[in-house]
Amino acid sequence: MNTIGVILAGGASSRMGQDKALLTISQSTMLTRTYQLLLEASVSKVVISRNDGEAGHISDLYPGKGPLSGIHSAAMRFPDKNLLILPIDLPLMDVCTIQRLLDSGEKFSSNVRFGEHSLPLYLRNTETTRQTLDYTLRCTNSFSVDRFCTHFPLMKLQLRQQSPLFNSNTPEQWRFAMQHFKTSDNSAPTEVRHGTC
Repeated sequence: MNTIGVILAGGASSRMGQDKALLTISQSTMLTRTYQLLLEASVSKVVISRNDGEAGHISDLYPGKGPLSGIHSAAMRFPDKNLLILPIDLPLMDVCTIQRLLDSGEKFSSNVRFGEHSLPLYLRNTETTRQTLDYTLRCTNSFSVDRFCTHFPLMKLQLRQQSPLFNSNTPEQWRFAMQHFKTSDNSAPTEVRHGTC
């Protein structure tokens, strides 16, 4: 199976106080930026998990159950594709980091993440994966992506720099992340877009 990119952008952004997907970096929204990162990482297609009713966006089949529900909906919609899952709240993510996750997953036919970070995640979309996702959401009270991952063999990659995995869920975290950018006019921040392969 080839791999599609999945953007998780269906959260309420309650701690941020505004929609994280619409926050901007160099006049580009986080949604657009994340979409472009996945396209540059050589996935076959990018889909957006977002509960806004917009055409083309994938709504949760089990609403209100967090990121795992978004993963489940994408897995069910594309049963013949593996998933490279990227949340919307990683403003310092770069293409090289995402590509490494994708390359490792495809090379070793394994679920892959970075260390103890539950996301981003390369997920093999097998029938067992979909059954486990569905059962977890319907029949348990634990919707943790991290706990879900314990049901499967998982490769854990290490990063020399942890900054691509810095997530911004609050205004304070967002302001801190923005200090890492060196931008000029309308250009994208190259240190984040291209990283160090």
